[in-house]
Formats: sequence, structure tokens, C-alpha cells
Amino acid sequence: MAPKPAAAQEKTIWISGFNPVSEAIRSGSVGILELIVARSDPRIEEIKVRAAARSIPVRMEDREAMTRRLGHSHHQGIAALAARFPTLDLESLLERPLAEREPLLILDSIQDPQNLGALMRSGCFLGARGVVLPRDRAAQVTETVMKIAAGGTSHVPVVQATNLVRAMEALKESGLWIAGLDVQGAVSIHDADLTVPLALVVGNEQKGLRPLVRKACDLLVHIPAHGPIDSLNAATAGAVALAELQRQRSEKSRRS
Repeated sequence: MAPKPAAAQEKTIWISGFNPVSEAIRSGSVGILELIVARSDPRIEEIKVRAAARSIPVRMEDREAMTRRLGHSHHQGIAALAARFPTLDLESLLERPLAEREPLLILDSIQDPQNLGALMRSGCFLGARGVVLPRDRAAQVTETVMKIAAGGTSHVPVVQATNLVRAMEALKESGLWIAGLDVQGAVSIHDADLTVPLALVVGNEQKGLRPLVRKACDLLVHIPAHGPIDSLNAATAGAVALAELQRQRSEKSRRS
């Protein structure tokens, strides 16, 4: 296949993994340009049938070639070239049972794709059920982010919010508490109750949480420093907070 012009490459993205590819084809809302597969089983065959019904070209490729193409090995033997990364709308997320949409990560204007990819990876590893991003003035999921996430984008749904504060209010109305990570937060993350249905907000790398986002949080928590540096990288802070959340929940489960 001849390489696409640079302008065209910038507008496309490889989606990998069974569920992301299946959902992208099923929804019909994402323009799929090509499907490549490196395995054959009933689930793959079902996707191929759906792709054929939408006149999407399908071709076989060995796993090593697919890994080289995508830059990672977390593709489960299937990938689709799409016009953009598929996102979940907020309403669809809210329709899910509470236990299936929390804990949630809300990212307030994260700018660095490296941080976004790292947050997606640690979020997937530490059990986040979704990531909410502002639609504008924030890093979005690109192939670079997907590579850094090491498969995390294949398992954690991404919601793009036109207005992050309104999305937070809708999440609160649906039963979630919202805790913002803030170096000036009044409560230590170790003292806050993170076992309630929760969304964690991670702020911008330089400015932290925006004032209206901070105001919309139910509580502001900080990660205590034990050394001369008083703050953490945004991606590291998010991972530490999720790890503490899971620690508290495991401890509560053992006591029950």
C-alpha cells in the first residue's frame, strides 16, 4: 500500500484491540478506512462481516508486522485505520451502572501527550473506568498517546466534554463524588474517603485546576510531600491518587 501524504496521515489514527475496533465499526460514527487482522477466530470473523457490510477493506497481516506498524504489541491481532479516535459521549457513560463507570479520571487541560498517555496507562492498570477530557485546549488521543498508553486506550473509554464543569455537575447528579488533586487541598489523600463512588480530577501541568473546575469539586485533596520537592508531575499524581483509592477499597473489602 502506498504511503499516504503527510496531511492525510495527520488526520488518521490506528485503533487497536478487539473492543475498540468492534465498537468503532459497530457505531458507524467513525470513518474506518481499513481493517487489518492477524488472527482468525469467531469474534474476528464477526467483525470482518460487519466491516464487509460497510464496504471496509479487510486484509491479513502477520503479528510482527502489525506490531511494527502500530508501535506496540497490545493490539490483540486486530487494528483499524480510522479518520479519528472514537470517543464515548457523556450520556452513554451516564447510562452505565454506577459500578461500571467509576472510579473515573477527569483531566483538566492536560497539554502534554506524554502525560495523557501515561495517565491512560496508569488509569487502565489501576482500574479507572473512563477518562473525561475537555474537547478544546487540551491534548487529545493520538497515535503517540496510544503508544505511550501501551494498550490503555484499548480498554478505557474516553469522553470529550464540550464544557468540563457542566460534565462534572452531570456526573455528580448521577451519584459520583468529585475529588480534585490540588497541592493546596485541605485534606490529605490518605485521610479522604476514596471508597465512595468517585471521580478524580487532575489539573494542568503548570496551572493545576482551573478556578471553576476547582469550585465544582466536592473536595480538594493533596498528596503529602516527604522530600524537598512539593509537587508531582500530573501523570504521577494521578497514578498515586488512583493507587491510594484502590488501597483504601481493598482494605475496606478485607474488613467487610
